[in-house]
Amino acid sequence: MSIEFLRHPGRSGPFGALMDEYARASADFCTVVEAFDQARFLAKRASTDPNTVSPRAVCAHVCGAGHRYVHYIRKARGVDFIKEYDLEPSRIGTPSEVRGLLAETVLLMEETVEPLLNLNDEEVQAIAFVVRWGPRYDPEMLLEHAVCHVLRHRRQLERW
Repeated sequence: MSIEFLRHPGRSGPFGALMDEYARASADFCTVVEAFDQARFLAKRASTDPNTVSPRAVCAHVCGAGHRYVHYIRKARGVDFIKEYDLEPSRIGTPSEVRGLLAETVLLMEETVEPLLNLNDEEVQAIAFVVRWGPRYDPEMLLEHAVCHVLRHRRQLERW
């Protein structure tokens, strides 16, 4: 079954471009994950970071972080948000379950940035917020971060 990552691919402007790249990065991430057999997906290795003890942990981290990025933007926009989103680990039991969860995340981001499509740079930058790891972001910057986050962890899993 093919799961689509965007309802409206190919939109113009910075958010359209970033959403296309987020969808592409997410699909590529899932392709890498789906190449893991079940035993290798669940196998743990020593790590000081609980998010990197297994491919499954990396996937839970990527999906959970994507949701948290969405909720930072939603909160800054003044719309409903989840204060501290945590992905229930049981939602990822197999490599094939990652695609649906990541698609859910990307589609929620698309919905969240849709009202920003026609804003100018100053209006986007006015929707600024501080993230828990310290920097101040606007929605465009955080979406760029989200794309790179998926790319970084895809590379990590390719080298597993």
